[in-house]
Amino acid sequence: MSARANNQAVYMHPKTLMPVSSTTLWRVVLFFVSATLLAWAGYELQKPDTLPIQKIHAVGTFNKVDEAMLRSVVAKTLDGGYFAVNVVEVQQAVEDLPWVHLANVSRIWPDTLSISVVEEQAVAVWAKGGLVSNQGVLFLPKQTSYPVALPVFDGPIGMQRNMTEFYLYAKKILKVLGVSISRLHFDSRGAIKIQLSNDIDVLLGREKTHSRLERFVRVYKKALAKKVTEIASIDMRYSNGLAVGWRKSDKHMGRGN
Repeated sequence: MSARANNQAVYMHPKTLMPVSSTTLWRVVLFFVSATLLAWAGYELQKPDTLPIQKIHAVGTFNKVDEAMLRSVVAKTLDGGYFAVNVVEVQQAVEDLPWVHLANVSRIWPDTLSISVVEEQAVAVWAKGGLVSNQGVLFLPKQTSYPVALPVFDGPIGMQRNMTEFYLYAKKILKVLGVSISRLHFDSRGAIKIQLSNDIDVLLGREKTHSRLERFVRVYKKALAKKVTEIASIDMRYSNGLAVGWRKSDKHMGRGN
């Protein structure tokens, strides 16, 4: 019994051996070499001095932002070469510039960052500090960069968007009169007062402000345009009329306001 078992063991042992061909061996070696090379290449590409960013390509129409600003921002955020640079981080840094509304950052082989910029378009000065964009967003650039001849928005914080929407509408309506808005005031209840470029105050109140402004334009063209220098204010908060506040002069003394 023991001899038979030993013979069986001697007979079966060779069947457990798996011969390895030279082709398989070379494949295994090639796999490990390739993996090592890829790991080394990945490590090298992450180094800041491997394919460093050398150029900034700025795209857009620039009035308040220039390439020097963009290069300065990129220099502060770059922590790697072409492959390692974090374009999302660079984009966020560019959009943090006061005059930048939107930015897009992409790589151009082998050493360039392309930065596309859309600038903020200011429509007014916010009375409490800052500028209001054409999207109704308050932003805070340096005061020395403010455009000239902007109207002033004076109202509660949070009303910038409402004021911008009304201003853009009113600007078109008033264009036919050859006047513009120098100051737009919203009170805490939303009542509107406009100061025109000819120093006339127009009171529109809270309700039917669009129709009241359109009625003002009709009455102004028909009856008031020739008396501009004599008018201080026009109150449109009446259902079927208006009230004119006259400037104090010998002609109007005693008429009251």
